[in-house]
Amino acid sequence: MKFIDVRIFFSKTGNLKYISHLDLYRTMGRVIKRSKLPVWITEGFNPHIYMTFALPLALGIEGVNESVDLRLLENIEFSRVAEQLNAVMPSGLNVIRAAAPVRKADDIERAEYELCSERLDLIGEYFSQEEIKITKRTKKSVREIDVKPLLEWNGATLSLPAGNTLNISPWNVLSGLDVDVKIKRTEILCSDGGNFI
Repeated sequence: MKFIDVRIFFSKTGNLKYISHLDLYRTMGRVIKRSKLPVWITEGFNPHIYMTFALPLALGIEGVNESVDLRLLENIEFSRVAEQLNAVMPSGLNVIRAAAPVRKADDIERAEYELCSERLDLIGEYFSQEEIKITKRTKKSVREIDVKPLLEWNGATLSLPAGNTLNISPWNVLSGLDVDVKIKRTEILCSDGGNFI
């Protein structure tokens, strides 16, 4: 069976920033079913729509350039794919475009976040410390790491390691700071500095 791989770029904003990645996965599954797109359903004991998210978004963070990969069973214009999905999307989710995948998720190395706060001055002071230690938890271990050499801050945008090798949440980095902040992921970047497309 021949598949047509398609990468859906979408935004997740407003109150939908409070739904978990698992809830987003379920929501996308329902949206795709309602769209009537001819998507590939996996075979086996638990058949489901094939969906792969490049970089799951942490709870409470908006995303304006997120992506999910699907497999179509028919050759459909990408603009039509985006239109059919947008017609049934809930408020807060919006398809920006659909395209053929170019980069692999393994290429992802960094993510950029826009921080909005009345106390950006305090955030800047916090990031100017000599070291910023966080506790990094994985399924296999708990370790303390200094993220100061790993982050980049330009006064409003925070860049952090992301992807399979090392993925750091901005919430984890900001946990030592008591300020109200809204976070929006704006870009996902590959190892060569190019955008994930």
